[in-house]
Amino acid sequence: MSDEQSRYRAVEEEAFASYGAGRYAEGAATAIAAIPRLPRYRADLAHLAACLLALAGRPDQAYAQLRAALAAGAWWHRRILVDDDDLAALRDIDGFDALVSTAHARCVAAGAQAPAPVLRRPDGPPVGLLVALHGAGEDADDAARAWAGAVPEGWLLLAVSSTQRNTPAYRSWPEHAVGVRDIEAALGLLDETERALPTVAAGFSAGGRQAIRWALGGGAAAFVAMAPAVAPEQFDSEATAAAAARGVTGRVLIGEADDDVRDEALAAVGKLRAAGLRCGLDEIPGLGHRFPADFSARLATILAGVPSKH
Repeated sequence: MSDEQSRYRAVEEEAFASYGAGRYAEGAATAIAAIPRLPRYRADLAHLAACLLALAGRPDQAYAQLRAALAAGAWWHRRILVDDDDLAALRDIDGFDALVSTAHARCVAAGAQAPAPVLRRPDGPPVGLLVALHGAGEDADDAARAWAGAVPEGWLLLAVSSTQRNTPAYRSWPEHAVGVRDIEAALGLLDETERALPTVAAGFSAGGRQAIRWALGGGAAAFVAMAPAVAPEQFDSEATAAAAARGVTGRVLIGEADDDVRDEALAAVGKLRAAGLRCGLDEIPGLGHRFPADFSARLATILAGVPSKH
């Protein structure tokens, strides 16, 4: 994680704390004050400030934040402007629809661009291929760092960036079919021997959801998902049963203090198991929505149990 990204996360966490406490104007002030020192996150901070100002009963000020950011070159995907209930008070403001159209046009123009995948090879012949997918607001570099523990265990690591963005700095995996295309494009960079290796889909948060669904659809022989942002309704029982019949297996790791995704992720694991899929579950005491400090050791143990062939 870069220094600017770390500083943005700290601001975001402070603003969200204000949001959760109902101190909307205070949270907006936190986001606005950070704009000059976090230029990469201009769009994200303006969106955050706008949401908080709208909730504080200041829709005109919220719109002004978005308009100023747009003038500075920022953009957003339509879904986070139109579908976000926090911004409902802006929908009747003159000019808001035009702002959405301009912002989304910029998003579409930039959307097909993605950083190159990150490939890390082990010292010797690889025993398998780990396809690592980043969480929301991250990219392939973040995934490569998080899942680097696979490489000393003999695994070829391919970290993939999503082409789907809500802002210039925020990538995620909202549309599964688009995510599959991104993964397949990255796999196309491998040679035939590497592509034939036993494949494990891996991902964190939104990337965990994408990894599980990609594996169930035939993309990988197994999956490892850290704190997956997934819900039971995102799995089809018949498709899961078919994956189980093919021998697909999985492992989900979740923090016991992960208020972001824990309940739905646990329910999703239950649905996978009910459909006959072997899915291990590790609940980690005291852990929130993040990787545990000993994740590399945990990953090594998990990968050691993956069959050597599909």
